Amino acid sequence: MNGFDLLIKNGTIVTMDGELSKKRWIAVKDGVIQALGDDDFTGEAQEAVDLNGRALIPGLVDTHAHVSATGVIGKGLPLAGVNTSKGILDIVEEACSKGDPEAVVIGGNMFMPEQMEDKRVPTQDELDKVSGNHPVLLAFWTGHGGVVNTKALNMVDLPKEMEHGVVDGMFLEDKISFYIMGGVIGGLPNEYFESVYMDIAKKCASIGITTVHALDGMFVRDDKDVETLIRSLDKYPIEYIPYWQTFDLERVMGHGLKQIGGCLSVDGSPPQFTSCYLEASPAAPHTRGLLNFSDRELYEFVTACTKADRQVAFHAIGDRAIDQILWIYRQVDMELGIKHLRHRIEHFSIPLEQHIEMAAGMNIGVTSQPAIGDMLDGEGGNSYLAFLSPEKAVLEEKFSRFTAGGLIVGGGSDSPVTPMDALFGIDRAVNAFQEYRRVSLDDALKLYTINAAWLTRQEDVKGSLEVGKQADMVILNKDPYTMEGGFNHEAISVDATYKKGKLIYSKGD
Repeated sequence: MNGFDLLIKNGTIVTMDGELSKKRWIAVKDGVIQALGDDDFTGEAQEAVDLNGRALIPGLVDTHAHVSATGVIGKGLPLAGVNTSKGILDIVEEACSKGDPEAVVIGGNMFMPEQMEDKRVPTQDELDKVSGNHPVLLAFWTGHGGVVNTKALNMVDLPKEMEHGVVDGMFLEDKISFYIMGGVIGGLPNEYFESVYMDIAKKCASIGITTVHALDGMFVRDDKDVETLIRSLDKYPIEYIPYWQTFDLERVMGHGLKQIGGCLSVDGSPPQFTSCYLEASPAAPHTRGLLNFSDRELYEFVTACTKADRQVAFHAIGDRAIDQILWIYRQVDMELGIKHLRHRIEHFSIPLEQHIEMAAGMNIGVTSQPAIGDMLDGEGGNSYLAFLSPEKAVLEEKFSRFTAGGLIVGGGSDSPVTPMDALFGIDRAVNAFQEYRRVSLDDALKLYTINAAWLTRQEDVKGSLEVGKQADMVILNKDPYTMEGGFNHEAISVDATYKKGKLIYSKGD
């Protein structure tokens, strides 16, 4: 064995292969893993990296991130944690007093009204009084609604049939929300989105993420964010896999993408009472939520995608929404066969046992966000009790049910809802506040490595450190399996990240 480009040795190589084996060294040539071993390495390599007892793991994958929205919110007003309408207005007023007097002002991660101390958010008129000539858009932390001022509302040219959905500047329904947010954010230039994708790619590399499933489009008018991303895919240090949130199959095929969808929302968001459940929500007994599409609309689209050999992904949170899309998948599977495509369901938050069995039988992949379940069922109590019975509230976002039922689950962040940080997600899966939400470190790592690769039919290419796979690798400052007190993302850090054997981040640089 000689002539390798890169050798990494003298540490714990966490392979995430079928046996979850550990090795002592790994050798790479031309971006591909050529050999691994647990004995003494006797070959030659142009470059050798000594782990000195540290650990190497596969490159991490975020399977569910709204990248352009994350960038827009990240560059916008910091509203997270601000818990009074006056506090929000003060931040908006200060921002609008600076710079270009007509620039778009965007804020995100704002609390829902019931989370505020004064149980409300700023109104359209209140925003008008402090914003001057700035269009202002403030998005809720859910990403499914927000508040605008008059300038922003005029900017988006809201159709008459949607006007009912905006009350005092606040909007909650998905179709209306995406139209308004898309119109405002769509006013930003292409260069803005180019910088967003590059900045996030560099950030991801620094925290060990080598692949991101980018669920973009829909939030930006004309989907200029996705168009910008696709034009520049080979420029980024990490790999973006675009999940274009559109029903325009021909447009997606024209760009050669093998997947379509993402948060094509069968239902909405629990805190806004727009998720669809089989029973009425305890805190809103007048509603079970509304399905956003008819069976025929979904059937025709899934049929078209399947015939075109494209994987499709839908957002479905409530059990009634999950039931709808699963029965559509089932019908198309019986007619055409879908198992080879691994169609997806994003969130899959509260399935019935029957749903888990159906999904596993059709090779449906699902994504889950451990940080969300921990956030909503944590130290402050179980927020799901507002939407579900006590029996069901402990099951929502409990993805260990899915894996026990034979489903392949990928881990994501739903960023900007929670941070785009896979190590944080692993931590929340292992150390969830509620013991019944916890899983083993093995299972938590699978979410962001080999399972994630399976979702995009790339398990033969990445997701584990095995001979013949591309060398996506992360050096951690310590072995995650031997940390004193158990895994803790705050006590572990990324020392280096490799993509196809190329160093894309080094802590010392």
